Amino acid sequence: MSPILYFIPFFFILIALEMWVAHRRGLQLYRLQDTVTSLNIGIVSQFVNTLGGIISVAMYAVLVDRFGAFTWDVSNPLCWITALVLYDFCYYWVHRAGHEINILWAAHVVHHSSEEFNLSTALRQSSTGFYFRWVFYIPLALLGIPVKVFVVVGLIDLIYQYWVHTQLIGRLGFLEKFLVTPSNHRVHHGQNDYCIDKNYGGIFSLWDRLFGTYADERPDEKPIYGVRKPLHSWNPVWGNLHHYVAIFRQARTTVGWRQKLMCFFAGPGWTPTLQDAPLATFAREDFVRFSTPSPRWMRVGAIVATVLGTGLLLYFLKVQSQLAFSQRISFCAAMVLFYLALGWAWLHPRVLAAAHE
Repeated sequence: MSPILYFIPFFFILIALEMWVAHRRGLQLYRLQDTVTSLNIGIVSQFVNTLGGIISVAMYAVLVDRFGAFTWDVSNPLCWITALVLYDFCYYWVHRAGHEINILWAAHVVHHSSEEFNLSTALRQSSTGFYFRWVFYIPLALLGIPVKVFVVVGLIDLIYQYWVHTQLIGRLGFLEKFLVTPSNHRVHHGQNDYCIDKNYGGIFSLWDRLFGTYADERPDEKPIYGVRKPLHSWNPVWGNLHHYVAIFRQARTTVGWRQKLMCFFAGPGWTPTLQDAPLATFAREDFVRFSTPSPRWMRVGAIVATVLGTGLLLYFLKVQSQLAFSQRISFCAAMVLFYLALGWAWLHPRVLAAAHE
């Protein structure tokens, strides 16, 4: 049974608590469409990653079994502490590569596509990142870190990152120097000039300070959340696929194999005609959040779909170990198609026309 099953209710309780505290403080931190999209992207990612995660763990297990150099005593706390620090170091490079290599950014961009920053944003996770992440953890496998330890510290690293997606907690003084906090993670999600490609750490901000990618939150320039090329969609499946489509379209029209490969492996802003051009300056005054009409019937429908999807996810996580692999694939495929159709329907011209009436 997946441990995520037990964390999901906890995540929802904290989201409700954040909403309540924000309301008491007179802050508008949530928009229904954005929140529902974040939750639905999270639901889709959990369905897909229950299968994709098997690939990562299986590859890791093979490498440990064949090439692991050391035997670790799992009863020794030092084993777990060392593994967690090393895992977070590898995560830094996973995360950094996900921002600096276009085809990897295509997997990671979904997490940054929200133009809000709250606890629901933390759940807006990629459904495609599993295809490359395991490669960055090969050093742990070569060191012989046991599979059980690898999985547990990976879960700890992931769960830690949930609480830093909030605007309700300010700077935390000395802790900012070595830990990832809400303040320095807000910078990571900003599209302001000083925020781009900063603060990649999962638990420890030490890696960013060591490798020159750290930036403090500026009290005089609040981060504007989102990405420079906005998603402009509430579709959770398209949110995972749109940048892949953009890359392949660019590569198809680009001349020369070297240039085509650069479309995939250069930075996200690379183009054949503007290879060395600096990143355009961000104009805060021109930023407009994506929004579409949302009459009551549409809001109710979105909430019902999210509640239904959450219930089916909890059921799936509970029974998946009893299902044949083909049944798991069928279940996951059905849910992905459900959310694909739902997201398409919300932005269908006829639906938007009805919403305007």
